[in-house]
Amino acid sequence: MPAICRKLSHEEIALIGIWVENGSPWPDQAENQSIFKVAGLAPRRPELPPAKADIHNPLDLFVDDYFVANDLAWRAPVDDRTYLRRVYLDIIGLLPDPEAQERFLADPHPRKRENLVRELLARTDDYAAHWLTFWNDALRNDYTGTGYITKGRHNITDWLYTSLRNNKPYKQFVQELLNPSEESKGFIAGIQWRGTVNASQRTEMQAAQNVGQVILGLNLKCASCHDSFISDWKLEDAYAFANVFADSALEISRCEVPTGKFGNTGILWDELGQIDSMASKAEKLEQMSMLLTQDANGRMYRTLVNRIWAQLMGRGIVEPVDLMDNEPWSQDLLDWLATDFVTSGYDIKDLIFKITTSKAYQLPSVGQQRVDQLTAEDYRFEGMVRRRLTAEQFADAVSTVVSPVFHDTLLMYKPPAMLREGKPPFAFVRASLVANNNFLKALGRTSREVVSTSRDSQANLLQTLELTNGERFNEVLARGAEQWRQKYGQSGLIIREVYKKALGRKPAQGELAFASAALGESPTAGSIEDLFWAVLLLPEFQVIH
Repeated sequence: MPAICRKLSHEEIALIGIWVENGSPWPDQAENQSIFKVAGLAPRRPELPPAKADIHNPLDLFVDDYFVANDLAWRAPVDDRTYLRRVYLDIIGLLPDPEAQERFLADPHPRKRENLVRELLARTDDYAAHWLTFWNDALRNDYTGTGYITKGRHNITDWLYTSLRNNKPYKQFVQELLNPSEESKGFIAGIQWRGTVNASQRTEMQAAQNVGQVILGLNLKCASCHDSFISDWKLEDAYAFANVFADSALEISRCEVPTGKFGNTGILWDELGQIDSMASKAEKLEQMSMLLTQDANGRMYRTLVNRIWAQLMGRGIVEPVDLMDNEPWSQDLLDWLATDFVTSGYDIKDLIFKITTSKAYQLPSVGQQRVDQLTAEDYRFEGMVRRRLTAEQFADAVSTVVSPVFHDTLLMYKPPAMLREGKPPFAFVRASLVANNNFLKALGRTSREVVSTSRDSQANLLQTLELTNGERFNEVLARGAEQWRQKYGQSGLIIREVYKKALGRKPAQGELAFASAALGESPTAGSIEDLFWAVLLLPEFQVIH
């Protein structure tokens, strides 16, 4: 540590604490020998394990090997009703309607689950509207907020939505982000709304940190101030990467103290190629976009498949998903998924298809609390982690069940089909397309002021208050209750319809009796609203099992 004649900041104290918690490592071996785990960069294609008669998906062969090695056994897959709801929410973010459920449950086809996944992936607007949330969080893209007033932040929603709708190959997707057009420049140029906070957070460094985090699963924030205490990355590495985004070479500051030295220009791994330090910023961005996306960069493709696996399974093969140097629970599975993704044309929908039709995905879910309490070394994969509906999924589910008018604000983004036909390609306004509001914030929608690649699925007090006393939620329930009273009238019919739409099943005898007593022979809007509230707050409704 250098001598510094000032009080350490809270951030610096926290970093030192992390260093101490990791054993206060300090290199006393050869200078080039790492004291931290560093994941391999090059792609690796492991051989498929021997075929088995009851396993048809290649990724399940790796999971089967993992189960054998860890003395775990395959459990029976979830039933059709559970699978249907799970895959609907994971692929298009919506609840299955009762008619779709009836068709699926009655379908005798032995491969009906695969056929269902294909049908959902073909619903291009529903797919794009759902996955827009995932990428908006990661790419810091939103419709309002800091920076739009000063014009320093740039919206990329049309480029992003169209890319998702058309299933743009991920290699091209990243190239267009890193070497942007006017439509896609928000991820690189949009960082400027924050300005230069300090030396380690100047706009060029922020861009390098964001690209490192989202595209490469790499945390450069510690190394942006000094040589990292928690990884092998050095201050010079971070400045070299930041120089790609700079008009001219940046002077290196260590712990906010200028050193008088200017950084080189590079992309962190020399084996991927060199950046011309004398080139213009536009030329450097073009060079970077081609070098980082080449097939030789196994790091980038491992990061992507790990993110998609985490989104569908509730936990990554590597955790946290932004620290890809951490140990995966199955190196072979991670490597195979990444190389298969490349050979399959960088096709994210194909990756989603392979995961959601696997035996691993169809296993019964496991509790989140149980998994979260385990260290990486103690974790054992046994199936999908149960998780709560996201803010957007919950709002859309309420629109599906109660009333299609959950969002009374104008669309912040109009999908291409709406511009062509004058109306949205949905039965109601999807939550991913509206400006953030207090309800969505309370349920976990991020501000997108910074990169966010995961959301906390644990319930909290703010969410409890919003779902019990929140003005928007109660207004929607009240409006929907009056609509239901006029449409259905009879208590028994109302109860059965609520259970069918919300939970995909008939009410149990005890549930029917209790609800019938609560509604009475002539249900009022208030009693129907209470029924809505009771059903929508059930874990069965709020959790993806």
